[in-house]
Amino acid sequence: MKNPFIIAVANQKGGEGKTTTSVNLACGLADKGRPTLLVDVDPQANASGIFVKVESLEGSIRDIFCSEKKDKDISGIIFRTKNEFLSVIPSHISLAEMETGGTNVDAPYILRDALQTLDRFDFIVIDCPPSLSIFTITALVAATHVVIPAQAEKFSIDGMKGLQNTINSIKRRINPKLAVAGALVTRLKPKTVLNKTILPVISQFFPVFQTTISEGVAIGESHLAKKSIYEYLSSSKQSQEYLAFIGEVLNELEG
Repeated sequence: MKNPFIIAVANQKGGEGKTTTSVNLACGLADKGRPTLLVDVDPQANASGIFVKVESLEGSIRDIFCSEKKDKDISGIIFRTKNEFLSVIPSHISLAEMETGGTNVDAPYILRDALQTLDRFDFIVIDCPPSLSIFTITALVAATHVVIPAQAEKFSIDGMKGLQNTINSIKRRINPKLAVAGALVTRLKPKTVLNKTILPVISQFFPVFQTTISEGVAIGESHLAKKSIYEYLSSSKQSQEYLAFIGEVLNELEG
C-alpha cells in the first residue's frame, strides 16, 4: 500500500489565494497524469463548487466528521471530475455546525484515519478554512506537507507567528513528520517597496517558493467559469506561474 503525499494548503487569514492554490495545485498535478484527490474542509465549499453542484450532493466531508455517522467509509463521498486523474471530496455549509457541536476528543485524528484507507492517489490536496479551526488542525494532523499562500502585505504576515506556532505544536505533539513545503506569495504586484520589505519577513517564518503568483483578472474569471487557470486561459501569466510552482512542489516532495 503506497502512501500518498498529503498537502494541506493553509493560512488562517482569508483572501490569501488559498482556495485558488488548492484548486490549481490539484488540477495541475492531475494534468500531469498523477492521480490526485482534492479534499475541501472549508465550510464555504468554494473549491468544491468548481467541480460539483454542492447544493445537490448526497454526501460531503461532513459525513466523516459527523459523530452520528457509524459508517466512516470515505470512499462513498469521493466524486470523479471530468479529469480522469482528479477526484474531489466536497465540503458543505453544514460543516460549520460541527465546530460548535460539542467536543470530540478524536476530532484531530478523524481526517487522518479516514485518508489512511486510500491508496490509489499519488497526491491528496486539502483546502483548509481561513482560520485555525478544528478543520485546519485535523488537516495538519493528516498532512505530510503544508503549503502556505500569502500576499506580500503587512496584514498577511501578522498571523504568521500564530500559524508557525500551531504547525510546530502539531509536529511536536501529534505529527512529527509534518513538513513545511513553503510559503507561496500570491497576488504579487511587482517592483513595489512593500514587496521588497515583506518578502524577507515571510522568510523568517517559513521557506518561500521562488515562484510567485502575479495579480491578474484571469484568476477571478477562472473561478466564475468554474475552471482551473490552465483550462480557462493556459496562456495567462498566472497559468505559467502555477505550473512553475507545481514543478517546485514536485522537486521538494519527490527530490
